Amino acid sequence: MTAANHPNVEGPGQGGGQVQLRMSELVLKTRSLEPLQHWYELLLGHGPFLERKPSPDTRKTDVGGQERASDVRLAFFKVHEDEHPYNQILALFEVPDLAVDSTGPGLHHFQFMMSSLNDLATKFEQLSDQGFLPHRSANHGPLTSFYYRDPDQNIIELTCSNFATREDESEYYGSEKFRRNPSGVELDPADFVGRLRAGEPLDRLLAIPG
Repeated sequence: MTAANHPNVEGPGQGGGQVQLRMSELVLKTRSLEPLQHWYELLLGHGPFLERKPSPDTRKTDVGGQERASDVRLAFFKVHEDEHPYNQILALFEVPDLAVDSTGPGLHHFQFMMSSLNDLATKFEQLSDQGFLPHRSANHGPLTSFYYRDPDQNIIELTCSNFATREDESEYYGSEKFRRNPSGVELDPADFVGRLRAGEPLDRLLAIPG
């Protein structure tokens, strides 16, 4: 099939229409691949679909200071697959000579959405069993989130909606209550999960004062 008759060559963007963008790939670079890969295997519940080591005689190509996949050791994970061509990929690039400095511009944190409070609680229990605990947990109002640091100290937010519908969630985002306090209330994650597992009513479990 040539580009001229490929079904994805023509689409809504032709002729000045709105172009749809979706987040598709997040690439983290690390000085040591193994501990980071282990962390994300545990977090995602599966291994990478692609792993690769460059051959010892690989000569890096200068492309404006950016590392190419051909030049580094790497691992690619599938996070979510949607209708082609859309998907979500997390990739790890090993760059052994990286400087260690988290004070400048760059990534603050990234988020994985989960389908329910029960799924969030289950992932908390699974990670806790392996010795990984969130450094912060919060009920933000629209969402409940547990924040973790991976072995390179990147912050990963595991979150779920506190509402059954997108409309209800959007209404809360637009409320005066949320404008006054977008951070919500901090949580003790073990206590929160224990109350959830004990069957505490959600309206009481998720209540935010004020």
